[in-house]
Amino acid sequence: MQQVSALPTQANPPIPQANALELNDIHVPEQVSNFPVAYGWWLLIALIILIVIFTIIKMRKTAKLNQVKKQALTQLKNNPDMSNSDIIALLKWAAMHYFSRAELAKLFGKSLQKFLMSKLPIKKQQNFTDLSEETFLNQYHADIPAQKDEKIKQAATLWLTHALPPKPIKDKNKTLDINQNIIQGVKA
Repeated sequence: MQQVSALPTQANPPIPQANALELNDIHVPEQVSNFPVAYGWWLLIALIILIVIFTIIKMRKTAKLNQVKKQALTQLKNNPDMSNSDIIALLKWAAMHYFSRAELAKLFGKSLQKFLMSKLPIKKQQNFTDLSEETFLNQYHADIPAQKDEKIKQAATLWLTHALPPKPIKDKNKTLDINQNIIQGVKA
C-alpha cells in the first residue's frame, strides 16, 4: 500500500486569487421597439379621428344653418337708412329660409307680426310686440310716408337673434299618437 500524503503535491501550480473568477462584460438587451403599437392605441386614435370629423361636420352644418341669419343681421346693421317696410321685407325674407314658404307668403301686417312673435321664446315675445306694434299697424297706410324707426330695427334684431334658426320642437302629442297607432295595430 502506498502512503497518502496530506500535503498537496507540486504537480499543480497554485492559482492566483485575482484570476479566480473570470467575468464577461455585461450585455445590455436590445432596445424594445414601440412598434407595432397595441390595439388599444389604434382604437383610441380611430376614436379621436372620428370625433374630430364629427365635430367638423357639425360645425359646418351649424355655420350653413346660421348663414342667412348672419346675412340678415349684417344687412340690417350696415344699412342705417332702411325704411320700415324694407326691414319687414328683410324679416320675411329671412323667415322664408327657415319656415314654410307657402305659409309665410300669404302673411302680412298683423298676421305676419303674430307669426314672427310665435317663433320667439316666450320671454322675448312681449318685447318684440311692444317694439314692432306701431310699424306693423301703419305698414300699409298710404297717407304715412316711408318711415325709419329705431324700434322696428331693435325688434328685427331681437327676432333675428332669438328666433333663428328655429329650435326643433319635441311634440309629446305626436309621440302619444304614434304609440296609440302601434297599440291599435297590435290589437287588430
